[in-house]
Amino acid sequence: MFRSIASKQVRQATRASIRNNSTKHAELPPWALEPAFPKSNPAAGKAFREAIEAEKHHAQQTSSLWRKISYFIAAPAVIATAINTYFVEVEHAHHREHLAHVSDEEWPVQYDFQNIRTKNFFWGDGDKTLFWNPVINRHPSKD
Repeated sequence: MFRSIASKQVRQATRASIRNNSTKHAELPPWALEPAFPKSNPAAGKAFREAIEAEKHHAQQTSSLWRKISYFIAAPAVIATAINTYFVEVEHAHHREHLAHVSDEEWPVQYDFQNIRTKNFFWGDGDKTLFWNPVINRHPSKD
């Protein structure tokens, strides 16, 4: 019985506290009714628009400059480099073609420190490296 009376009193006190607190703080603060954006400042708005226009004008000039640099400097440089690379690679191809017909005896001397194999590789025949290219690489047999 005591428990039901105590719980009833607690419930009533809680309800009263909620009622009192909700009506006591129900008023809005004074700043809540003020406009979110105060009156506009025409001078500041004009300055902002001018800054945006100046930035747009600057962006157009800068993008035009870099477009011209790309077309008149970068593109010719890439083309000139490609032409130079072409001639270097043609010469290199002729040299490789010549080396393909050279016999093993005419190749430079194989010294003892070259192509040392203390343990066979576990791929292929065990004597060639992982990136072995039979067209380019030479491994003359030792007699």
